[in-house]
Amino acid sequence: MTAEYIAKDKYLPLCAIFYQEYVDLMTKSYWLKKISIPNADLFLEYIRTVLPWIKSVGGVIVKRDLIQKSTSNEWDGGQLGLVIEFESKFAAKKAFYSEVFQKYLQSRDLMELITISTF
Repeated sequence: MTAEYIAKDKYLPLCAIFYQEYVDLMTKSYWLKKISIPNADLFLEYIRTVLPWIKSVGGVIVKRDLIQKSTSNEWDGGQLGLVIEFESKFAAKKAFYSEVFQKYLQSRDLMELITISTF
């Protein structure tokens, strides 16, 4: 379908009406996460539960950064930073507002600390 065909057949106003929905479905979106993990047990829990869940909802970790509090070979507290890519803004919002993620935030008392912004 060419641009001339769309304009000639008056589909262009229809495209304008649904532009935001199109952008939400077709534009990749990212979560930027930085989380403090105080000990090895919580670090392992995060690796075993949250990261597989992110993958299950279509998230792909495209960048990670670890800042450990010491030079020890074992995790003794620090910060984990992640950039997670989703295929669309819709997918990123759906994952964020999912019952599973919202319950996770509540169980860790993180509701006041986490927000989502899309642009």
